[in-house]
Amino acid sequence: MIKPQKRRPIRPGEVLREDYIEPLGMTQGALADALDVDRSTINEIVNGRRAVTPEMALRLAHALRTTPQYWINLQAAVDLYDAQHSPLAKEVAQLKVLVSV
Repeated sequence: MIKPQKRRPIRPGEVLREDYIEPLGMTQGALADALDVDRSTINEIVNGRRAVTPEMALRLAHALRTTPQYWINLQAAVDLYDAQHSPLAKEVAQLKVLVSV
């Protein structure tokens, strides 16, 4: 099992706000319009209440000249951290190991 990180990775919404929305001087509404999504969708991503989906990663990558993988990797890092720090992680650690290295 991968050793959990000590700090939660930065959320994709924080990156979106700090590296794109604020420096470009745009509003969440303007970004939502450019991506052809509801304003609430962008607001929920920025505020950590919604994950970046593969579809949203495609939209963000196109509009912001990044890659979809960039957004997916940010989301995956947060999701994995959350899973590793959940009650389920303790249960998983007790499962039988099937392959030895």
